[in-house]
Amino acid sequence: MIELNNVTKKYKNFNALKNINLKLDDYGIYCLLGRNGAGKTTLLKSIAGYQNITNGEILIDNKKISTSSMETGVSYIQNFAKHFNLSVESLIKTAYNLQPDFDYEFALEMIERFNLDKSKKFKKLSLGMKTMISTIICLSSTKKVILLDEPVLGFDAIMRSEFYELLLESFERHPRIIIVSTHIIDEISKTVQKLIIIDNGMIKFYDSIDIIDEKAYSVTGLKSEVDKITQSLNVIGETLAGNFSTKYILDERILHSQNVTIQSISLQDFFINIVGKKGGTF
Repeated sequence: MIELNNVTKKYKNFNALKNINLKLDDYGIYCLLGRNGAGKTTLLKSIAGYQNITNGEILIDNKKISTSSMETGVSYIQNFAKHFNLSVESLIKTAYNLQPDFDYEFALEMIERFNLDKSKKFKKLSLGMKTMISTIICLSSTKKVILLDEPVLGFDAIMRSEFYELLLESFERHPRIIIVSTHIIDEISKTVQKLIIIDNGMIKFYDSIDIIDEKAYSVTGLKSEVDKITQSLNVIGETLAGNFSTKYILDERILHSQNVTIQSISLQDFFINIVGKKGGTF
């Protein structure tokens, strides 16, 4: 449904996206991870048709996307999104009037659940509440592609938990492609089905989130033993401490070994080793 072919985006002499090829065929919740400046927002804006790319093409349902596209089929909310200084209720009604398929009932249900004051004007809301309103409006859209750029900024732990519930309920109500960019890594791992990692404008990893549970792990012990056991495995990173080594693996699991310790790793550890250390070549 979303197809990127040799996509490059240049800002003067800086390549924000570098020859990206990516195809998202299945409905699902996708997590987009990358450190600051990796290209996450540029990628989302390009898919949404908010900016033109320099080279390549982006297709949604086989329709080419650009700033001149009349209808992209995408609903996109950027972090710190701004709205007219209307009441919460008026913003929801305006979104409904502008989008014929807007799920007005769902939006009202979410407003009630999160105890948002419908009469309060947008500028009077806290940062977290502003972000929640923007997220509710975006997820109440029934468009086939939903893009959320850092939607949990300004949320406390309770609000983040509520956001993940909102995300799942929205998807169950209207299955489509939802891409969520976030820095809160491990929290979202139970919510998403697929993971995209971007670094330095290039896609470093794209696969099911389940592969991390199945094939991502660490091997720790004397460096000589770790090197021997992992020599034929796909090593994505390594940490050294004297004669001891921890190697991070993405490969078939070693079932057991007397001389080393084998442990599962978190999504955050997986991400750090893909983008921050040698060996991340996806």
